[in-house]
Amino acid sequence: MRTFSLLLVFFLAHSLWSQADYFTLQDGAKLYVEVSGKGQPMLFIPGWTMTHKFFEQQKEHFSKNYQVITYDPRGQGRADKTTYKNNYAAHAADLRALILEKGWNEIVLVGWSSGCLTMFEYLRAYGTDRMAKLVFIDEPPKWVGNPKEEWVYGTFDGYRNTLKGMLAKPSDPNGIIDWMLNDPIESSTRSWMREEILMTPPHVALSLYIDGIACDYNEEVRKLSIPSLFMIRESWYDQGNEWLKTNAPQAEVTSISSHAMFWERPKVFNEKLSDFLK
Repeated sequence: MRTFSLLLVFFLAHSLWSQADYFTLQDGAKLYVEVSGKGQPMLFIPGWTMTHKFFEQQKEHFSKNYQVITYDPRGQGRADKTTYKNNYAAHAADLRALILEKGWNEIVLVGWSSGCLTMFEYLRAYGTDRMAKLVFIDEPPKWVGNPKEEWVYGTFDGYRNTLKGMLAKPSDPNGIIDWMLNDPIESSTRSWMREEILMTPPHVALSLYIDGIACDYNEEVRKLSIPSLFMIRESWYDQGNEWLKTNAPQAEVTSISSHAMFWERPKVFNEKLSDFLK
């Protein structure tokens, strides 16, 4: 009986601090959402084909002082897969619906990679309503352009072969994992990362990728009006920092070791993020 009581107390305590649920959108599609901790809302948006699971080490750290929200956007992870609305404007509208339904205010919004495109679309459609601070992890506001004059990933010619390859077969998760990490990882870690990435169907991945190529959010960055932090990996920090100094001098900029430093170097990453939040 004592053992049962202890288990019941543990379960109830855990349920107060970590809750997983599905949020149903107006069109019937469902998002997968996890909420941990109490306090000011801190919401993490995963990148292209990624899921909430990549932020486990941030959830553990920040839920001591914040209400941490991680979720899978439409088409990714455990969220519903649809044949429509697989673009970042729709992701922003879905996010807006979730925020309004839950009544979250003064949000610290953290986007990783193309999750930042959801943030840019949110700013374009709704401004900074409900937002307190913005954090952009290693993503320019425009993918395709002139690297000599803009902060971009590259030219369209540089994307041409990748795009044609995606039309022929799905992207290899191993290639994506190796690109976003600097250090070797254990086979078990690679395995779960692959499984999470492969939850995004090829048609969804392709649609989001094309939408990314077509994006241009330079004006949204120039108009930033609340505290904002850009975390840029070392290999192109100078390019991003120089562009931001001219176009968004009000924003803070810091370097990170890799595209997914929050997973590889969680302690150092969390310290950098905490410094900004202070």
